[in-house]
Amino acid sequence: MIVREPLDEEFHRNLADQIAEIEKQRLDSAGTDGVVVIQVKGDVSASIPQDARAIGDLLLCFDAFDKKGLRTRILPQMSGVLTALRLGGRRDYKFRSLAEGSYLTTLNGEIVHSFSIEGGSVGMYVSSPLNKAELERVSEDISLIMKAGNLERVARLYTQSLNQATDNYRSFIAAWSSLEILVGKIFPVYHELLAAELRKVSQAPGLHAYLDRIMLVMGGKHNLADKFAVISMFLDDESKPEEIKTFRKLKDVRDRLSHGEELPEDSLPTTEVQRLFDKYLRNHLRHGA
Repeated sequence: MIVREPLDEEFHRNLADQIAEIEKQRLDSAGTDGVVVIQVKGDVSASIPQDARAIGDLLLCFDAFDKKGLRTRILPQMSGVLTALRLGGRRDYKFRSLAEGSYLTTLNGEIVHSFSIEGGSVGMYVSSPLNKAELERVSEDISLIMKAGNLERVARLYTQSLNQATDNYRSFIAAWSSLEILVGKIFPVYHELLAAELRKVSQAPGLHAYLDRIMLVMGGKHNLADKFAVISMFLDDESKPEEIKTFRKLKDVRDRLSHGEELPEDSLPTTEVQRLFDKYLRNHLRHGA
């Protein structure tokens, strides 16, 4: 970035032309799809260089703050928003990066644009607008995801499978890994609920002793499909009898890949995995567990 001193007479007009060109390029990139703009506000440590350049009501400088570190810090919020859009919207949204940027506002209200070699950008696409009810639901889901701290990394991994720039193989692996981790994390919650409900069936000492023994013997020995079966008792609100079979089928695909079998990339059931993940994360969060 080179700005002459004093400014050329044509500077402001040229700047306006360049901004208009960038806006046009972004509109062309967006096409007819909806655009999600994620704004994250907060405090950040910054050091504005002495040679910062004032142009109009802006300050321009280099490396006033760690942009890469800031991006890493806000990734959980970004992942939460995108995952909530999947959970609360009526479509299976996919996303692709359009643009990103960051700027500072000083205590005096000055706007600071800091540049660095490692510029970045994020802004995400959805395929259609959300209605009022969906916006309210998404807002609630964002809050739920942000509060579910132990699931933040799962949501971050899951959003990798929603990126349209990712090939189907990697999308499938990311989606399945997210589902597998989710099942492992929430299984203990529903295993305890199941045991508690069974104990309510009868106060017979024999039943309670049997359940205690099962808990002791099976501790840590449940396989993934068994864990999913337990979770589905509470989170499969549609009570689909074939859902456990679907899970086993998807796991078989993952197992075949992990054993080195060559499967056509376009045959990988990524969408089915994503829909299962959406459903079980959504229902778990809204279950209040």
